[in-house]
Amino acid sequence: MMAGLGPLLASLVAMDVAAFARRLKRNAILYAFMLVFLLTAYVLAVAALAVYLGQMWGLPMALLAVAGGALVLALIILLWVMMENRAEERRKREAAAASSNKALMVTAAISALPLVMKSRPLLLVGVAAGLGFLLTRNMGMASRDTDEPAE
Repeated sequence: MMAGLGPLLASLVAMDVAAFARRLKRNAILYAFMLVFLLTAYVLAVAALAVYLGQMWGLPMALLAVAGGALVLALIILLWVMMENRAEERRKREAAAASSNKALMVTAAISALPLVMKSRPLLLVGVAAGLGFLLTRNMGMASRDTDEPAE
């Protein structure tokens, strides 16, 4: 039964890969054409702006204004990217710190487990503390769900 299923699955995978490759090539070509037309439209819009401003202020001032606007936009985008990168690095550091803290707590709990398992009163206290932790954690998540405003 499985021997007959293998070639069928292989042919399905081959067909999907071939279809995926065709679709990828087609989309790449169409996106390349779209990019060319978008860049052409952008260049013509900047040229039209320069011509319009050139009629009002003179050609050198118009070109300086267009160049200055492009520079300001580039600096805004650069600052945005730098802030996003800094925020991502901060999130990575916080996640790594939280992960290392969790690993330390798990290690401590596992190392204390044999002692807790030998002592019946400590075992009962540990089970009660674990259940209390889970209940408070679940209650905290439930209150977060209800505190959010409905859209």
